[in-house]
Amino acid sequence: MPRNEYSIEVNSENKIVEVTFASAITLDMVEDTLKQLKKYVTENYQIKMVGYINREYNYLRAFTLALSLFGHENCVIFENKAKIKRAERRLVRKQIQELKDKGYSAKQMSEKLNVPLKTIYRWLKEQNTQLYKGKGETVNDKL
Repeated sequence: MPRNEYSIEVNSENKIVEVTFASAITLDMVEDTLKQLKKYVTENYQIKMVGYINREYNYLRAFTLALSLFGHENCVIFENKAKIKRAERRLVRKQIQELKDKGYSAKQMSEKLNVPLKTIYRWLKEQNTQLYKGKGETVNDKL
C-alpha cells in the first residue's frame, strides 16, 4: 500500500497515534495501517484514524467488534473529516441547483451555503456531466 495514501504521527508523551487518510478508507488501508501499529495497540496507545469514514461499513463494524473481543474497544477511534454528511450533501446539492436556476454565481452559492468554492465547482461539473449523459451526449460533445 503506498504510504502517500495516509500519514502516521506518533505522540509518545500522550500515547496517541494519529493516522490521517488522504482518501476514503478501505479495508485494505485499515489492515495495512493497523499491522504497522500493532506494537502501539499492545502498549495501550490510542489510535485515532482520521479520514472520510462511514462507520456503517461492515468491515469497520466487524473490526470494532473484533477489538472489543480482545478488550481494546476504546483503543481505536474513527474521526470522519467529511464536513457534510450524506443526507445533508443531497440537500445542499439540490439547493445549489435551485440557486443556479435563479442565476447565482458559484461564488455566491459558496457564500450563501457555506460550502467551499472548489466543492461548488466540482458538484456543478458533476451535474452537467449527468445532464449531458442523460441526453446521450458527453460534455466534450458540447465543447
